[in-house]
Amino acid sequence: MRAALVLGTQLLARHPALEDDDVEALLLVESAALFDRLPYHQHKIVLVLSAMRHWAAEQEAAGRTVHHLPHAEGRGFADGVAHLVELHGIDGLAWMRAADRGVDRRIGRTAERAGIRTKRYADRAFLTPEPELDAWFRDHPKSRMEDFYRWQRQRTGILMEGEGPAGGQWNYDHDNREPLPKGGIDIPPLPRVEPDELTRQVIAEVRERWPDHPGDARDFWLPVTHEDSLAWLRAFVDERLHDFGRYEDAMAAEEPFLFHSVLTPMLNIGLLTPQDVVDAVLEATGDVPLPSLEGFVRQVIGWREYMRGMYRAHPELQGANALGLERELEDWWYTGEGLPDDLPIPVRTVLARVVQHGYAHHIERLMVLGNWFLQQGYAPASVNRWFLSLFVDAYEWVMVPNVFGMSQYADGGMVATKPYVSGGAYLQRMGRWWSGPKVAKESAFTEGYWDFLQRHEAVLEGNHRLARPLAQMRSRREPDQD
Repeated sequence: MRAALVLGTQLLARHPALEDDDVEALLLVESAALFDRLPYHQHKIVLVLSAMRHWAAEQEAAGRTVHHLPHAEGRGFADGVAHLVELHGIDGLAWMRAADRGVDRRIGRTAERAGIRTKRYADRAFLTPEPELDAWFRDHPKSRMEDFYRWQRQRTGILMEGEGPAGGQWNYDHDNREPLPKGGIDIPPLPRVEPDELTRQVIAEVRERWPDHPGDARDFWLPVTHEDSLAWLRAFVDERLHDFGRYEDAMAAEEPFLFHSVLTPMLNIGLLTPQDVVDAVLEATGDVPLPSLEGFVRQVIGWREYMRGMYRAHPELQGANALGLERELEDWWYTGEGLPDDLPIPVRTVLARVVQHGYAHHIERLMVLGNWFLQQGYAPASVNRWFLSLFVDAYEWVMVPNVFGMSQYADGGMVATKPYVSGGAYLQRMGRWWSGPKVAKESAFTEGYWDFLQRHEAVLEGNHRLARPLAQMRSRREPDQD
């Protein structure tokens, strides 16, 4: 029997195995050992397990044979695959290439030990074919995001007018950096998804099997089917895309989601594809300001694909530590309990959101959490482990370049040209976290910012983007040296 193995991060409605006439059965393995490896947020476990079971049920309803190994059997992933191969007499195994490094090798070794034929499909969870992506990164050693993004626009024809960009500009960053208006603004809520019986069963299992993991499975809030994910996408396009661009870097203590789409949890397990997302937002071009449309499209066809390319092209990113940071994250980062009394308001607030939802939007990840981790000298590997554990959309392929590169500057400037650190003034301007600018200026974020520049002056002094802040830092310390 020829079978196809479908991973829990590859639950595509158009998975290549479904189009392969040689495939007689579909295999899915729920590995409890994978979820034991890190203290994953309960919502992440619910999302993956419930989505897998819904996908399996959909295939069975369509008349396909599905062999699904539940986590209750207690097998590891490779052992679970081997068990299904032997149990059902599988003599040929196909699978879609995995985004995370090493997964294909593990599956291949399992098939080799079983003495069966193998076949790998191209990864359909991204817009850019792997050979084209790898070739671009080989041909561009500096691999600037802006260059990659323009290539993507030209390659796909998205938001292009002939040979040039729609509207005459490649990006509209300068229009997309506004804080929320002081008088307030109506922010549409995220859609509400009521868990069905299958999801409720998964919630109960997760609470019983992983009771000490962060979060509370009973508060699960995300779609787990293609249908509900597409409805979530349509709600974003109809209700929040219009203002997304203008406020994409804004923060608010009382608003965890603002105008963000929160599509990555579904994108990163295949319930949506980038093409689904691009098609939906381009249909809204008549009503959506171009800066909002372009800003969102850049995240999907630019940043997400760029992160995948950096991960593939630079395996040395994983484990990088250019600044030599060694502090390990304390246990309270995982529980949200017993927080230090002097933990700044922005960090305290965003951490509470992460523990509750398994999510925070991109600017909070970068300029609140990542900023604080850098200032406090946390080791990038420890930070990466925390993001992988706590965030519902976190997987190795996307977190390694984001954490070791963009957020923690552990690569010394390969992904980001400067460390993303700031004092309280920036946070106050974009989020009004404190009672006023003076309080923000005197906050621990401001103190930590200057301390960070001073501690790492020798490494950073050649960075032209930091020339002014380093000069300001030196002028601040001069009286102390007299």
